[in-house]
Amino acid sequence: MEEHLRAKVNMNQEQKKPRRTIDETLLIPILEDGKKLYHYTSASGLQGICDGEFWVTEKSFLNDITEFQVATQIFCEVIDKHMTNVACAEKIKKKVCDEINRLSRPGMLGEEIAYSGDYVISFSLDNDSILMWSEYSEFYGYCMEFDGNELIKTFQSSDDYRFLHGQVVYDHNEQVKIIEETLENEFFGCEKGFEYLNSWDDLNNVTNEEIEDLYLWVAVIINAYNVFFKQECFKGEHEYRFVFTSIHDGGRVAEDEREKQYFRIKNEVLIPFIKKKIPNLNSLKAVIIGPKNKSDIVEKGVRYFFRNMKLDVNVYKSKMPIRY
Repeated sequence: MEEHLRAKVNMNQEQKKPRRTIDETLLIPILEDGKKLYHYTSASGLQGICDGEFWVTEKSFLNDITEFQVATQIFCEVIDKHMTNVACAEKIKKKVCDEINRLSRPGMLGEEIAYSGDYVISFSLDNDSILMWSEYSEFYGYCMEFDGNELIKTFQSSDDYRFLHGQVVYDHNEQVKIIEETLENEFFGCEKGFEYLNSWDDLNNVTNEEIEDLYLWVAVIINAYNVFFKQECFKGEHEYRFVFTSIHDGGRVAEDEREKQYFRIKNEVLIPFIKKKIPNLNSLKAVIIGPKNKSDIVEKGVRYFFRNMKLDVNVYKSKMPIRY
């Protein structure tokens, strides 16, 4: 009985702990200390990462055709939910959506004209996942296990690009709550130039001049949430994202700070990507061999590979009982 009560107290304490988020504005959960990140890939992907670089895909070329639209839809839903002045609500939605579209164009970096893009590396919070094996390696590839925060620090140590990371949010109700809380925290009863807003009701009565400055700031926030919101049908991926903003040309960025854009071919489509160097592989803790990769030499080959690189990495086969 005493152990049961102690466990219940510990569980309640865990529930009361504040959730770590990207920052005070962006309420996207970030990785807790000690958690692992898993990257499913092919043999060539494993070799390339171990050679010291990730290939990071431009956001418009990811597999989900609804990518970077979900938060915009949630924002419009929240406005409709809280505003009674339909004409004013429609105007706010249109203005903010126009700003989001403008900011999302490849030629824009904030208010500047620049050839830039947002690039995404996808990880999973699940190891040995049948969904992830199927989607990213056809059950024959490899799952790389990283110490999450150690890997994050590797990218944070470089200051030549903008870097965000966070857990993808799939639950519709949670997405609504995040957008509501963010807008309320940022614009209601604050001293950021929006003193005339204290509640959702105040939005129904603002003048055009008062609200003009609001559109861009809201668009920037919703644009950031678009990176981390996905449709609920993808929730089985339990995705954790690294997002890089890269400037290729233009703007006020010095020539030596611009990043080269590369292209690879997939299904006869040219896919843009950038290369992100990793100075060391101290964060790589293990590699899991795909469940259909049953060759008697596959594990030996991986062990030889890491021995040759002088890396202490645990290697083992998937425990998933798949025959074919």
